[in-house]
Amino acid sequence: MKDPALCKAGHVTAEGVCRVLLELAVDHFAESGREELMAWEFGSSQQLGEFVHQLAEQGSIELAPADQLEHFHGWYDLGQSPETWKLQW
Repeated sequence: MKDPALCKAGHVTAEGVCRVLLELAVDHFAESGREELMAWEFGSSQQLGEFVHQLAEQGSIELAPADQLEHFHGWYDLGQSPETWKLQW
């Protein structure tokens, strides 16, 4: 992660997951990153959170006991202006 403050003892916060996904999309897809994320149904942090929690239910990843789907709400929404996001650069 580019921001080590978002990662504690191997645990990545919902904000950190959102930030990394957006950074990787920009790094890899440049200007088409938004369209790629929308096509993958990661157009909002809530959608990303649903995917993360599905992975946990399948046993593919482990969540901390306090991790909740609601922690993903509002960080970003590619259908809205970035000024409305909780996630800021």
